[in-house]
Amino acid sequence: MKTVSVVMCTYNGSKYLREQLDSLMSQTYPLHELIVQDDGSTDGTVAIAEEYRQRYPEANITVFRNSRQLGFNRNFFDACSKASGELIACCDQDDIWSERKIEILARAMEENALVFHNSVLFNSQGRLGKLHTRQLPAYPSSLSTLLMPQSFGHQIMFRKEVLGLIKPFLTLNLSYDYFIYTASRSLGRIRYINEPLVRWRRHDNAATFSGKKRQESKLDGYIRAVKALSLKKNRETTRKYFTLCVRLHFADKDTHKAALFMSRGSLWNILKTCYLCLRHRKELVTDKSGIIQCLRAFFIPLYFIRDYGCYILKD
Repeated sequence: MKTVSVVMCTYNGSKYLREQLDSLMSQTYPLHELIVQDDGSTDGTVAIAEEYRQRYPEANITVFRNSRQLGFNRNFFDACSKASGELIACCDQDDIWSERKIEILARAMEENALVFHNSVLFNSQGRLGKLHTRQLPAYPSSLSTLLMPQSFGHQIMFRKEVLGLIKPFLTLNLSYDYFIYTASRSLGRIRYINEPLVRWRRHDNAATFSGKKRQESKLDGYIRAVKALSLKKNRETTRKYFTLCVRLHFADKDTHKAALFMSRGSLWNILKTCYLCLRHRKELVTDKSGIIQCLRAFFIPLYFIRDYGCYILKD
């Protein structure tokens, strides 16, 4: 039985923290440890975490308080580096886990570097639906994990060895979940489990997944992707991000090529990546065929610039 560390980062989360902690204490798989790292809360968050530490000594809860604010991504990277378990599961402060989440993921980790699952979104008005509405491949390809990072932090469980691969990047303000997801593929396979193992709370003022889906035609999506090429900040952020990805040393040659092309940042190199995706369209776009499959595959690098280039790496 592999040991599992759960890593939770908190910031002013007292309102919903008990629900999340209760769901962790109800897991059918024993916790090796629960690391709670607080980033300067001014409410009762730390007091609640300490209360659970004393109430559940068998859960081996450790509460850390940052001496200075690290921010969301750096806080998770730093907290994960303190984990001693063979497997690490990241945890938000305000969700609710299925009691079998760790059991199901740990069992699936036997032959994989990272496992992630589906989730159910909900807010104060109730259920919003599943996070992944399209059927994702059970084993995403190497190129897919590079150009289409699919998982959020609350969904993932990964091998501790992954942290060794990304150690030089742990102090960067980098989307920790996407980078761990991508880096894990350079260590081994990634497995997707299409079960909603977390109720993922979305706040009414959240910028993403608020339940108000963007209404646009397919043509609008393509147009916005092309227009993203004129966004200098998105282009430069994307280039810097793939400069980091090149250092992950993917075994798959075309994945390494794609990272290299995107790290160069020029329009010509972006188009070379588009052509590479077109060649791999059957593994990248599994739910369509024909011209739609070709179009979606070709546009994947442009979608990355459009959708991830504004936030995946910050100063």
